[in-house]
Formats: sequence, structure tokens, C-alpha cells
Amino acid sequence: MWEEGLNERKMQILRTLIDDYIKTAQPVGSRTISRKNELGLSSATIRNEMADLEEMGYISQPHTSAGRVPSDKGYRFYVDHLMQVQALRMDEIKQIKDAIELKINEINTLIRRASDIISMITGYASIALSPRLTKTTLKSVQVVPVDEKKILIVAVVSTGVVKNQVVRIGYELRQDTLTVLSNYLQEKLNGRIIENIELPSALEIQLETGVSGEVANHVIDGLKKCLQDVEDAELIMNGVSNLLNHPEFSDLIKVKELFDLLSEQRTIKSLMSSAMKKQGLSVQIGTENEHEVMRDCSLVTTVYNLGDTELGTLGILGPTRMYYSRVISAMSYIRKIINNEIIRIISEE
Repeated sequence: MWEEGLNERKMQILRTLIDDYIKTAQPVGSRTISRKNELGLSSATIRNEMADLEEMGYISQPHTSAGRVPSDKGYRFYVDHLMQVQALRMDEIKQIKDAIELKINEINTLIRRASDIISMITGYASIALSPRLTKTTLKSVQVVPVDEKKILIVAVVSTGVVKNQVVRIGYELRQDTLTVLSNYLQEKLNGRIIENIELPSALEIQLETGVSGEVANHVIDGLKKCLQDVEDAELIMNGVSNLLNHPEFSDLIKVKELFDLLSEQRTIKSLMSSAMKKQGLSVQIGTENEHEVMRDCSLVTTVYNLGDTELGTLGILGPTRMYYSRVISAMSYIRKIINNEIIRIISEE
């Protein structure tokens, strides 16, 4: 429920002001609103209502302009109560479908593709967190030769993710030895849930396959790295340079601070992981963001799922003067497509 005094007339003026400011990036005056508003109010009446909205904290007046701009509070009310979600155009729907519904066989590739297309369609930066695949199973392990002194350990999990690790062993192993080693690891590890896997000891590998203790230790180290890579969520970013197309990011010092933050993978992973705790679609506006350098930004995130299990997050980062109606519509649609594609990928394994 909104605060006392925010009547229908004020809400319509606020909606008109924010809609216009989102499109033009220019402070909005009473004359502009009077031309676009259907209430039939005079400029003087609109000025009085705008003065009330400013006093209530929904809009503010830049020092150099007679017009008004939305505050974070104004944007929040707009997103929660006033905004009319704009449906995607048919060509945009086709773009998304063409990019994603291409029989992709691996979830991380799917999320990378989704992140790329949502950035392209919205004109903002996209940030995605791929699934942590701890609940998936190991589908296959192979040990193959690279050259005389190196072997390659290849691990494939049930979602199609492939991880590999080059292991330096110092001398050449016969192909039949590598085959025995691969078969042993397959028998020992295939079908196991990633987070529950207990690797065999070097001594056990040595006794069962005939390789040296040194080689066995190298194989264990390589497998550990492969499985750790599977468990770690991948951070995916696209279109960060799109932010430079918006006037809010003309201050090079502020832009550098924001880009520096975005380069801190651990920080951004934590930010996107926190978004997974929020159900459905979430919008954080300006000062609602945790990090100071994001106070001029809005972050729209959605969680993609497999059934009732949350797998990862997809987000759009842009100015607080974001085209919220288009972004929310695009995010809602792409989430549905992602969820359907994940079901297909899993069912085809």
C-alpha cells in the first residue's frame, strides 16, 4: 500500500514523468506532462502536484534544470505499482529462440548463449552464474595421451559439461596402460554424484593398473582439479561496454570504479549467489544495491531452475534509468526458455 497523499492524479503524473525520462534522459517539466497526460490538467496544477511528489521523495530537481527526475524511491514505486510491462516484439522472440533453441547439449553453453542474447536485446550488461553441478553425476572419465611426457584427463558429467586437465608425467606411457587406467577410473567413478566422489588412493591405482606411484599421484591431482572445476559456478558477462552508450556512465572515474568492481569475480559471484535466495524475478534499484559504486545502477535478476531446484541466476545491469518494462518482459521470457531447454538437456542424457 502506498503512503497517504499519493492519490491517483499524482500516480499518473509520476508514471508519465518516469516513462518520459526513461526514453529521453532529460529532466521532465510540467508542460511535457500536460501534453502527454490525459487528465486534462493545467501546467500550474501539474507543477503543484510535482512539488508534492518532490516533497514526498519520489522525484527531485537537478540544479541545472527546471524539470524533475525520478528518485530511487520513485523508480521503486513505478516498478512495483505503475509500470506497464511491455511485451517483446515478435522479432525479439525469434532472436531469443534462434539463439537458444539450437539443440545445445550442455547447460553452461546454454547460459552463455542466453546471457549474450539478453544483453543484445536490452542494450545493457548481462551477468550470469552457471549452475554449481554438485548434484550431477560423473558420466565418463578418460585418460588420453598428449605427447611423450603429458597425458590429458577428460571428465564428462551428466549435464554435458566437459572438463579436462593436462598432467605432466615426465615419460611416455603405453596406450594399453592408459586404456587400463581409463577403464579402472570408469568402473570406479562413473555414475557417482560429484560432491560424493571419493577418489581412490595412489596406492590403489598403482596396484590395480600397474602404473607407478608418481603417475598415480599426478592422475589424482588432475582428477581433483577437473571435479573442482565442475563444482565451481562459472561467472559469465556480456555487453559491459553497452553501459558506455548511456549518459549516466559518462563520468570516466565512476565508470572505472564500476568496471573495477565487475572485474572482481569473487565479489560478483557472491552478488549473483545472493540473488538466488530471492524467488522469481528481483529488481534492485540504486541505493538498494550493496556496493557503493552500483548506486547509480539497477540490477534485474531471475533464477533459472530444474523443477524445484534453483540452478543459477541471470541478471541485467544498467542505469537506474532503465527501460524496466522491456527488461522485465525479456527476462521473464528467457527464463522460461532456459528452464525448458534445461529439462530437454537433462532428459536427453
